[in-house]
Amino acid sequence: MKNPLIITIGREYGSGGREIGQALAKRLGIAFYDKELITLAAKKSGLSDEFIASNEQRVRSGLMHSLAASSAYHTGFFANQYLPLAENIFIAQSQVIRTIADKESAVIVGRCADYVLEGRENTINVFIHAPIEARVKRIMALHGVDEAAAMKEIARSDKERGNHYFRYTDMKWGKAQNYDICINSALMGIEKTVEVLAQLAQIEERA
Repeated sequence: MKNPLIITIGREYGSGGREIGQALAKRLGIAFYDKELITLAAKKSGLSDEFIASNEQRVRSGLMHSLAASSAYHTGFFANQYLPLAENIFIAQSQVIRTIADKESAVIVGRCADYVLEGRENTINVFIHAPIEARVKRIMALHGVDEAAAMKEIARSDKERGNHYFRYTDMKWGKAQNYDICINSALMGIEKTVEVLAQLAQIEERA
């Protein structure tokens, strides 16, 4: 029996990746998960939604933390009494992601989902990026901030996402070789990007 279709989306801040993921899920008639994963992980871990939202991408240093987190992740053991909270959050979200992938087709944004589901059949790993000019313009329009504030937030968010991805995958965030397809959302716009990905999903489902 074929696995449910899963599309993971990594994205640069301001590239429209979340909007693309939402629209793609709606077009394909499948579930969409982003901040919803925070709620599910909170229920699993016993931590509050607010705490997970503010701590999920904080990086902890230290070889022993890395080894402990890796062991817990691969065994499925939720070792909250032994690991830093950031590692516990990652493990809880990873378990939620695998549970979702087992039961339903979905678009999953962020949370290293491409790595968590590595090697899984019927999975498409996507990375959405865009030129800095387009991203700044989008953030300014969405949040009503000036250019300097938009640039600062983009730099902060991209660094945080890159560090988080490397911390748990030992791979470079946004590197083309880590994904099935990388798309410049500014090239075609949001709607046409969704259309391209929907066509790719249909091809994958027929394969």
